[in-house]
Amino acid sequence: MSTTVGVVGAGNMGSAFVRGWLRSADPELSILVYDVAEDRARDLACVDCVAVASSLEDLGRRSQFIVIVVKPKDTAGVLQELRPVLGGKVLISSAAGVTLEKIRSAAGPGPTLVRVMPNLGVELGEGVVAISPEPETPEDVVDSVQVLFESLGMVEVVSEELLDAVTAVSGSSIGFLALVLEAMEDGAVRVGMPRGTARSFVRQTAVAAALLLQRYPGSAADIKDQVASPGGTTIAGLAALEDGAVRGAFVRAIEAATERGRKLRDTGPRPVVE
Repeated sequence: MSTTVGVVGAGNMGSAFVRGWLRSADPELSILVYDVAEDRARDLACVDCVAVASSLEDLGRRSQFIVIVVKPKDTAGVLQELRPVLGGKVLISSAAGVTLEKIRSAAGPGPTLVRVMPNLGVELGEGVVAISPEPETPEDVVDSVQVLFESLGMVEVVSEELLDAVTAVSGSSIGFLALVLEAMEDGAVRVGMPRGTARSFVRQTAVAAALLLQRYPGSAADIKDQVASPGGTTIAGLAALEDGAVRGAFVRAIEAATERGRKLRDTGPRPVVE
């Protein structure tokens, strides 16, 4: 049975969703896109299986799943415009900090509500997608949402209270890790390696580390210990990192990002993680 997913918003995350679903090459999945910036929507429609909706109402009427991927400050307006056509739909919001309660207030009683918190890895089929359904959502609906996102990476159902932490761990952490890679690249340049070579080596090493971690379900410390030979280069570098309190700095980064998400949820304006 064919399924139509309507994506409202063709920015970084909305485009990542669409490209991720296209990668999966599911012949039963059709994608409909709407964005107030028509050029962004048309850019995605240049590939098979993606059509541009003429309006929000058009998208709502034609879609079984409606995925809202707009800035949090714009979410209420989008939902109010969609409200007349939401009856019987599954409405999925990725707006950081916009609670299920607030979504229900704007969307009305018609749709089934689910919040998701993804990261940009969904474009490559290697993302993280946390799903938080409204209480009392039928199990078969939750299952259908999980199936929809499974082709985009790891999918996990969590309570809504954990979504701020999810934002920090799987969304903001991409930025934290990018900072680490930039610093390692600069370190390689400082000890004499050409910039281009340093960049290639650091990025490929990051890929290797990620693949190794996928094979080891235990602590990341296991891999650290494997490469930290007594009196060797790795343990010398680790000692320097401990001198700089790097471990504690990353713990605090997760705490700070989570706390910031909570404050923005409660007070606004609310950000979107892209």
